[in-house]
Amino acid sequence: MNSATTAQKHSRLVRLKVYDGMQRILHWWIGLCIIGLIGTGLVASNMEVGAERSHLWTFHILVGKALVVAAVGRLVWAFIGPHHAKIISLVHPTDWLRSIKTRKVPSADGAFGHHPQASLSYLGFYGLLIVMSGSGMLLAAVYHGEGPLGEALLDQFKNIDYIQFVHEYGWIAVAGFIVTHVGALIFHEWHDRIPIAQSMISGYQYRTVKEKKDENIG
Repeated sequence: MNSATTAQKHSRLVRLKVYDGMQRILHWWIGLCIIGLIGTGLVASNMEVGAERSHLWTFHILVGKALVVAAVGRLVWAFIGPHHAKIISLVHPTDWLRSIKTRKVPSADGAFGHHPQASLSYLGFYGLLIVMSGSGMLLAAVYHGEGPLGEALLDQFKNIDYIQFVHEYGWIAVAGFIVTHVGALIFHEWHDRIPIAQSMISGYQYRTVKEKKDENIG
């Protein structure tokens, strides 16, 4: 009896602990603060002038301070944290330089960590976070005498309409990022058939690995 060997490709999931505890805490901290800021800002803006509106704005400012603390914490962790928390793992400068030379969109090729193609959106998000935090602190100081700039800037600005405009409408870009981010998670879970959304809870990231399995056929 002659025997022939055939190779069949099989796929299996492998996992790796990518997101450490601090990274996951800061991720949820920032996300919840943003949701709270958008919600309180929209509600307070549509309320009549009074004590309740004033209290809500005070809470809005408090949540804003918490966001600044979380953002600074994430920035610090990007330099002193483990490999996958570092800024070089988030931005992927080597992959983008290679893509410029090869004129091809950078690919993760099944690697663990943040996807290179998403790095530009992360940079844009954190840049927007800086703008929103800075403008929010300035508005809190001018209109409410709150924050580290309160005493110095209270009633000092005669025209800050442009700052208020950026802060009031910047939430649209932030909300757009959140919707896109969640939408991408849902799409890749469906398309790649791997558990992605749970990664910021468990810390584990999954990848599909193709294996060759030899079978002898007599």
